[in-house]
Amino acid sequence: MHIDELIAYLHSYLDVGSFSDASLNGMQIEGFKNCTKIATAVTASLEAIDAAIEEGADTLLVHHGLLWKGQMSPIRGTLKERYSAILESNINLLAYHLPLDANREVGNNSYLCSLLDLKNTDYVSAGDPTSIAMKGNFESKKSISEIASVLADSLQCRVQVLGNCDRNALISDVTVCSGSGSFLIDSNYVPKFEALITGDVNEQTYHMAKETGTPVFVLGHDASEQGGIKLLGDHIARRFDIEHIHLHFNVENEVAVYDYSDK
Repeated sequence: MHIDELIAYLHSYLDVGSFSDASLNGMQIEGFKNCTKIATAVTASLEAIDAAIEEGADTLLVHHGLLWKGQMSPIRGTLKERYSAILESNINLLAYHLPLDANREVGNNSYLCSLLDLKNTDYVSAGDPTSIAMKGNFESKKSISEIASVLADSLQCRVQVLGNCDRNALISDVTVCSGSGSFLIDSNYVPKFEALITGDVNEQTYHMAKETGTPVFVLGHDASEQGGIKLLGDHIARRFDIEHIHLHFNVENEVAVYDYSDK
């Protein structure tokens, strides 16, 4: 299919025009006119770009692109390498940020809700996708350890729990916001949710989670946003009979941890 047809479809399907976003959503770098094979990845990293080229994709579809509104910086170092690789290979770069987080069918937050089999899911502002985060409840209460285990096994990631860390504490409802969702508690002195699931947190999050007794499940930014972009790629492949490959690098597990010595 023509790349412009795909972009027009995604603009409508993800309701891009309804979101105020720092990301330049849609086409970021133009390449091949005909789209027959897409690669998806969370971020347009050099690793993802190189892998997409190696796989013979004509289009790389990501959640975190290269172009952000208001961003002005020299194109040098690894940023230059990213641009050079894309331009020399002539692949398209498409990016969808908040519209993908919030989508009910393939969105990051909806995906996390589905992993936990949450019931009665809705946006934190009822019926409003632009509020991005979602909430839901368990059919029967789940312990903190049960929730953490499901998330860790499903996403192949480490899960940290802040605030109430009692592994046996039972939870009825949770709020879910992939990526940088700690803003939901960082200035919230009386949270109306029992627990929060997000990707990464700030220094203030530790204090607020502890002081309010709120369990905050921290998955890693990348891990929390693997689901949506893969589901979007699968959706495109089914609808338009286009080949799709998802590129997953699990970068947050590629770390060394040095713990302190308690002597």
